[in-house]
Amino acid sequence: MASSDLPHDLAFEILTRTCLETLDACRVVSKTWNVLTYESSFMQSYFRRTNNISGYFFQGLKNSKYISEFVSMDGCSGKKSFSHLPVQTLKIKDRFFNCYDSNMKIEASSRQGILCCMRPTRNNNYRYYICKPSTQEWKVLPNPKLRYWTVKVALVVVKSDPLHFKILRLSKDSPTCSRNLGFGNYFCEIFDSKTNAWRQGNIISLSEDVSLKYHHQPINASGLLYLLTTDDQVLVLNYNGEEAYPRFYLPEQVSQNKNYKNKKLISYEGKLGFICLSPSEIIELWCIENTINHVWRKEQEVETENIKRVTNYPSPIDFYNNDVIVMEGSNGSVFYKQQNASLHLVKSDKLYGPIEVFPFCSDVEPIN
Repeated sequence: MASSDLPHDLAFEILTRTCLETLDACRVVSKTWNVLTYESSFMQSYFRRTNNISGYFFQGLKNSKYISEFVSMDGCSGKKSFSHLPVQTLKIKDRFFNCYDSNMKIEASSRQGILCCMRPTRNNNYRYYICKPSTQEWKVLPNPKLRYWTVKVALVVVKSDPLHFKILRLSKDSPTCSRNLGFGNYFCEIFDSKTNAWRQGNIISLSEDVSLKYHHQPINASGLLYLLTTDDQVLVLNYNGEEAYPRFYLPEQVSQNKNYKNKKLISYEGKLGFICLSPSEIIELWCIENTINHVWRKEQEVETENIKRVTNYPSPIDFYNNDVIVMEGSNGSVFYKQQNASLHLVKSDKLYGPIEVFPFCSDVEPIN
């Protein structure tokens, strides 16, 4: 029996009881299953039945120290939820310390349960880690080439069981050092958990007056990594740090109108998406219709008047699913469900800007 022949209710019952890795595989079986697994009712049932966790790490600064908080919708935080990174004591070179402290910075997240974190050490050096917050597991990683200033870090889980992941790091000359790379050039390194080592990739070159968007995380969608530049172009890399396609622009009406704000790439239903705030304060969602020619299609328009009832200056962050929008406002983060216009406000008195947001999804099984 083909997947499309399964009754909707039966497919719902089966898929809401699978593991995360199986769920990801089922999403590519058919368009019907893909759409089903991104519905609000499916996601809440799935995380309630599997005890898995889904939400976002919000990271801010206070007195030059990093503070991270985890926020989630009701019903999607599992039975073993957490409000911040767990505490784990590690011993490195005969010295003990807690992995969760105010110096620990999240560099990248995955929707398969792990984070890439970085902590400064003595002599202005750094130490990289992989963390699974739901099981409080930490693993020390070898360091990349730290002579360059980290700009972007992407974390890709190739396989969950056994765990196989890659980290892609883009770095450039620091503002105070001599120009070894030159303006617009980014040094690329790739870490592979199979070899437990970093290797040098290609140099990524942009125009001297163009850079990668600050505080915009690389987006992992359709087996590729996407990064937004300051001239509204999209840079496409494969998991080896190579440019997979020629760079392309955001939708024409957006890139040619300076009154569009809060432009951000996202992953929407497994494909590349783009959100922004229009000049009339409407949230627009665009998706790539053709991955070869990179044709954009507008998927949704969402009014913000209802949202402004609970928070001022709402800024779109992500589409949690096809019905729920995640926003950052003046007094916290907001989950807005379009179907019934309900709002779930998560206040935070601890986070200060600039705020970085990391999508996160995890099971509660130990790392294999």
